[in-house]
Amino acid sequence: MAKRGQKENRRSGVLICGAYGMSNAGDEAILEAVVSEMRSIDPDMTITVLSRTPQATARKHRVNSLHMFDLFGFLRVMKSCRLYINGGGSLIQDVTSSRSLWYYLYTLAAAKRRGCRVLMYGCGIGPVGRGLNRALTGWVINRYVDAITLREENSLAELRAFGVTKPETVVASDPALTLSGAEPELVDAKMRELGLNPEGQYICFCLRDWPGFSERACCFARAADYAYENYGLTPLFLSVNLRSDGAAGEAAAEFMSAPHFVLSEPMPTALTVGIISRMRALVSIRLHGLIFAASQAVPIAGVSYDPKVSSFLDYIGQKNYVPLEDLTEESLRQLIDNAMRANKAELCAAAEQLKSVESRNTGAARRLLEK
Repeated sequence: MAKRGQKENRRSGVLICGAYGMSNAGDEAILEAVVSEMRSIDPDMTITVLSRTPQATARKHRVNSLHMFDLFGFLRVMKSCRLYINGGGSLIQDVTSSRSLWYYLYTLAAAKRRGCRVLMYGCGIGPVGRGLNRALTGWVINRYVDAITLREENSLAELRAFGVTKPETVVASDPALTLSGAEPELVDAKMRELGLNPEGQYICFCLRDWPGFSERACCFARAADYAYENYGLTPLFLSVNLRSDGAAGEAAAEFMSAPHFVLSEPMPTALTVGIISRMRALVSIRLHGLIFAASQAVPIAGVSYDPKVSSFLDYIGQKNYVPLEDLTEESLRQLIDNAMRANKAELCAAAEQLKSVESRNTGAARRLLEK
C-alpha cells in the first residue's frame, strides 16, 4: 500500500481531451476557460491537451499538446499525470458517429486503468440513441469515472437514464461562461477595422449549416430585415465555426434587402465575446453564440437544432426559442420582439448566477487534484 501511495503522489499534471483544434470558436473557448481554471488551481501545473492540430493548440494556449489519435503518446502521458479531464462540450453522444462516442469512452477507461483520476468536466450528455451505445456508456462511466460536472440539468436526467449512479455528479454550467470580453478600446478598434460603428445598433445572427437550414435561410433574412425596419438594428452575421458558419450567414444574407455585415474571419475568443456584448440582441442556432450572449446579458432568441441548445436555454430560464424544424418567418419575428422586451437587470442577475455555479467545475477538479 505504501508503494502504491508513493507512486500516486509522484503523479502530476492534467491531460485534457475534447473536440479541440477543429476551428470551432465554441470548443476553443471551452478549452481556454478550462486551461485558465486549471492554472487558477496551480499556476505551475503541467497541462497537456489532445487536439486535431496540436502545434496550433500548443501555441495558442501555451500548453503541451498531442494529436488526439496519437495513441501511444496519450497513453504515455496517462501513466504520469494525476487528472484526466474529458470535456467540456457534448462529447458523450452518437449523433456525430458511434466511433466518436467510442473514442471518448475508450479514453475514460484508458486513463483510469493507467492510474489517473478521471473527471468529466462541464459536459453536455447525449443524445445517445443506439441501445448498445447507451448500455456501453452507462457501464464505462460507472466503472471508470470519479466525478462529473454538467452544464445543465437535462444532462443529469440523461445520465440517470443510462443507469449512471456511481460517480460524484453535480450540475454546474458551461466553462465558457467565465470568459470575459476584450478591453473596450480593443473591441472598438476591431469593430472599426471590420467597418462597424462601435456606437452602432446591431443584432447578431450566429447560424450554422444543418439539415433543414437551407430551406429556412430566407426566414432568417426576412427576420433580419424586420429587425432593421422595426428596431433600427443592423444585422451582423458572425461565425462561430469557421468551417461552415460563414457559408450559412452568406446564404441567409443573399435574401436580404437591409444593409448588413457578414463576418467570417477568425477572431480571438475575447474579441468575439466583446463584439457580442455590443449587440442589442442575438439570434443563434449555435450553442456558444447563446452562451457568449448569456454571459454578457445580451437578450437572446434561440433556434434549437439539437437538444443541447434547448437544454441550455431551459436551464437558464430562457424559453425564447423555437425548434429549427418549426421555424417560420412569423415565429422568428416573435422571438426578436420578445428579446427586445427583455429586462436587462434580470439578464445581468442570471449571468452572475451562471458564472457563480460554474465554479463547481473547478471545485471538482481541485478535489481530485487534492489542492
